[in-house]
Amino acid sequence: MSTLLSTRRRVSLGLALASVLTGVGAYTAAAAPATTAPAPIPLTSSACPADLQQGEADGCVTQLQLELNLTGAALTVDGQFGSATDTAVRTFQAAHALGVDGIVGPATKSALDAAAAAASATVDLRTQCGDLQTGAGGACVSTLQTMLNTFHAGRLTVDGQFGPATDTAVRNFQAAHTLTIDGIAGTAVKNALYTSTPAPLPSGAVDPIKVLNAAKSYLGVKYVWGGGHSLRGEGPGPSLGTCDQYTGPQPCAANTTVGLDCSGLVRAAFWFGAGIDLAHGGGTTEQTLDSHLTPITESQRRPGDVEYFGADAHNTVHVVLYAGTDPTTGADMMYEAKETNTNVHYVTLRTGGYWYHVSA
Repeated sequence: MSTLLSTRRRVSLGLALASVLTGVGAYTAAAAPATTAPAPIPLTSSACPADLQQGEADGCVTQLQLELNLTGAALTVDGQFGSATDTAVRTFQAAHALGVDGIVGPATKSALDAAAAAASATVDLRTQCGDLQTGAGGACVSTLQTMLNTFHAGRLTVDGQFGPATDTAVRNFQAAHTLTIDGIAGTAVKNALYTSTPAPLPSGAVDPIKVLNAAKSYLGVKYVWGGGHSLRGEGPGPSLGTCDQYTGPQPCAANTTVGLDCSGLVRAAFWFGAGIDLAHGGGTTEQTLDSHLTPITESQRRPGDVEYFGADAHNTVHVVLYAGTDPTTGADMMYEAKETNTNVHYVTLRTGGYWYHVSA
C-alpha cells in the first residue's frame, strides 16, 4: 500500500485493512517572570545583540522567551537561550515564512514583537466577540488562540487568523470539555474558556485510563485521510487531511474535512492522555519506531496498548488502541478510526497484529 509523502518527511499514514481506504515601537513584557531570570530587555534595545542565538544568557533572552510564550511556545523563562528556546524560535520562524536558522535577527525580532503585541491585546470573548470560526480574524481570534494554547488545545501561532490549526484547537478543546465538536467558538466554548481551570499536560508514567478517555472523546469524529498528522503545522487532534495519494471513494474530501485517521487517533490519545507525541505526526510505521514503544506479545496486552497491522512489526498500515474488556458484554474492545465514510468507533477487538506497550 502506498504511503503519503509530505513536503518535509515521508508520512506513512495509517490505513484500514479493508478494500476501500483513505485513505502555527517594540513590545515589552509588562513584568518579569516569577523565576530568577534576568529582568527582560526589549529585543530592539541597544543592550541586546543584533543577533540572539543559542548560548546567550541575559535579559534579552528573558524577553525573547516571554514573547515566544505569548505566541504559543511553552518555555521555562530563565533567560538561558538553550535548545528548547532554539526550537521555539525555529518554529516561530517557520510559521512566519522567515529563514529557519534559530537566530533572532532583525526580521525575526520585528515579527516576534508584532505577534506578541497582538497576542497581548486581549479582548473579552464573551462580550466583545461573536461566534468565531474558520475565516475569522482580528483581536478576537488572537485572544482565542492565546487561551487555547493555555489549555494545551493546540500549538498555535498567535496571528489573529482563524485557519485550520485554530479549527483543530477549538475541536480539541470541545472534545476535552464534552462540548459539541464543530470547530465554532460560540457561547459554550467561550464560557468554558473563562470558567475552566487549565491543567498541565500529563507527564510521568502513562496512565492508560487517561489515554483511553482521550480516545473516547473522539468517538463520532470522521475518518479523514491524513487527519491528525500536522500536515499544516497543527498540533495533535482532528485536522484537515490531504488528497495526496488518496485512493478511497471519490471525490476526495479529505483536504476540506476535519477528522482523524487511525494513527492520528492514536497520536491524539497519547498526546492529550499522556503528553507523548508519538512520531511527532508520523504514521503507523514511524510510530512503531518511536522510543516510547516496547514490543510485547498478544498475551501480554493491557488496556491502553496499541496493535499495528501490516507486513511486519515495522512496516505497518493500520493501528488500533486496545480498550480492555467491556464490563457489560465481556468482549475485548478497541478504539479505531477505520476508513473513509466511517467515524471513530468503539468496537470488538480485532487481533493478529503486532502489539506494543507505550511508556514515558
